[in-house]
Amino acid sequence: MNIDRKLEKIEQDINNGLKLKASDRLRNLMNAYPNEHSLWNKLAELYYESGFLDAAGRYWILNEPTDDRIKKSVKAYTDSVNNSGYQILQEITYRGDKSKLSEYGQKKLLELEIDSSKKAGYVPKFSKKLNRKQRKKATEQNQTFKDRLFSVLIISILILIPILAIIGLITVAGFFFD
Repeated sequence: MNIDRKLEKIEQDINNGLKLKASDRLRNLMNAYPNEHSLWNKLAELYYESGFLDAAGRYWILNEPTDDRIKKSVKAYTDSVNNSGYQILQEITYRGDKSKLSEYGQKKLLELEIDSSKKAGYVPKFSKKLNRKQRKKATEQNQTFKDRLFSVLIISILILIPILAIIGLITVAGFFFD
């Protein structure tokens, strides 16, 4: 299912009053398409229209505050996390390419990282979420020859143990029946 079809489904959920389901779908889409900033805006709009200013601010924080509702929402959000850059970075979990953000977004993200580094001594890093097939492929690619050899050795030992046990039983039985 392509992104346009998924967005239609989300819009249908919103129109049917299923806003929680729509927000879950939007967050899943954000993980699948981390550079699609329109999804952040759509989720922020959904939260704003539902009256959750702080949640809207969380998803608008990397947008330039062009109107009062964005400013008000971002302020509500930053106040709710005590203006902690570390906490904000943990909660927004930005997995996209920073260079694809607007200039304001890049600057804001850098400010948050500097604040986090100063106050918490750590800047959280997030990578793109992988689906099951992508994780399996990445794991296979990262396996070294040594890892493969170890796996084959373990499997060989597990197969050899029952074979040796059967041979041992046959040998012991041979002593009794001779």
